[in-house]
Amino acid sequence: MEARVTELLEEGTRLASRERYEAAAERFNAALVIAPNHSLALLNLASVAQERGRHEQQGANQLDVIERHDREAVELFERALSGTPSLSVELRMQVLIRLGRMHRLLGEHEKSCDALLRVVRDAEAGAQAREAASGELATTHARLLGYPERNLSEAEARRYSTLWKEATSPLQGLLAGDAVRPLSQAEVRRFEAARLLLQQALDLIPENWAAAWTLGMVERRLGNDVRASECFTRAFELNPYNPDVCREASISAGLVGRMEDAVRFSEAALVVGPDDAGLVANLALNLLLAGRAAEALPRAREAVARAPKDPVSRAVLALTEQVASGAMSVEEARRKALSGR
Repeated sequence: MEARVTELLEEGTRLASRERYEAAAERFNAALVIAPNHSLALLNLASVAQERGRHEQQGANQLDVIERHDREAVELFERALSGTPSLSVELRMQVLIRLGRMHRLLGEHEKSCDALLRVVRDAEAGAQAREAASGELATTHARLLGYPERNLSEAEARRYSTLWKEATSPLQGLLAGDAVRPLSQAEVRRFEAARLLLQQALDLIPENWAAAWTLGMVERRLGNDVRASECFTRAFELNPYNPDVCREASISAGLVGRMEDAVRFSEAALVVGPDDAGLVANLALNLLLAGRAAEALPRAREAVARAPKDPVSRAVLALTEQVASGAMSVEEARRKALSGR
C-alpha cells in the first residue's frame, strides 16, 4: 500500500506541475482512500485547491471562487499538520506561514496571528522561517489596526528606498555602538539629518514599524529620551511581535520612568521569544524597578538558570535579591540599573 500511495503522490505532483489540477486532485484523493490521514497527500491536495482557485478565476475576477478554494485549502493544511507521517520541520513551518497568509486574506486575523506565532515560538524553526513569519505577523497586525492592504506605487517605493538609504547608511556602526559615548559634532549632524529623513519615510508609510524603531534609536542616541520612547511605543503599536521592538520599547520606557509600560513591553517580548534568557532578565529588572520585587525574583532566577554565565542576568538577580531582602531600596536599584543601561 505504501508503494501505491507513493506512486499516486508522484503522479499527482507531475500533473499539478502541468496545471492539470483536477486530475492531480484525483490522484491525491485516491492516495487518501488508501491512507486517510496521509500528511503529504493532504498537503498536496491543499496546494492544488489554492491553485485551482487562482486558475478558475483568471480573467473573471470571481473572488467567491478564490475564497471557496482557499477555505478548502485551509482545512486541508490544518489536517496535514496533524497527519502521518509527521511533516518535517521545514514543511511544517511552510504550512503554518501559508496558513497565516491565507487566514489574513480571508479576514481571519486572529487565526492568522495564531498560525504565525507557532512559527516564531517554535524552538525548531530556522532563522529564515522565523523572520518570514515575523514579517507576516507585522502585516497581519497592520490589517488589525485598520491599515489597508496596498501596494506602493513605483515612485513611492523608490522614494522610500532613497529616504531609508540616505538616513541609515551614514549611521552604520553608530546605532549598535557604545550608547553612552559622547557623539562628535560630525556624528550629531549625521543623526540629526537621519532624524529628518526617517520622519519623512514614516510620513510616507505610517504603518512602517522599522522606520519608527530606527527613529527611536536615533532620538535615544541624541539624548532625547522622551521622544525616543514615543517612537519606540509607536513601533510597538505597529509591530508587537518583534522582540527587538519590545526590548527597546521597554528599555526606553524605563529610562523615562514609565515602569508599568516597561513591564508591558517586556512581557510582550516573551510572547515571541519565550526561551530568550536576556528577555527574561529584562522583564525581571522592569518588574523590580516597578516596585514588584516579589514578581521579579523568580524571573531573575529563571534568567540565570537559562544562562548561568550571562553577566547581565547574574547582575539583575543580585540586584533583585538585595531589594527583596531589604538591603537596597527600589530607588537605589533604579539608579544603579540606569547607570548600567
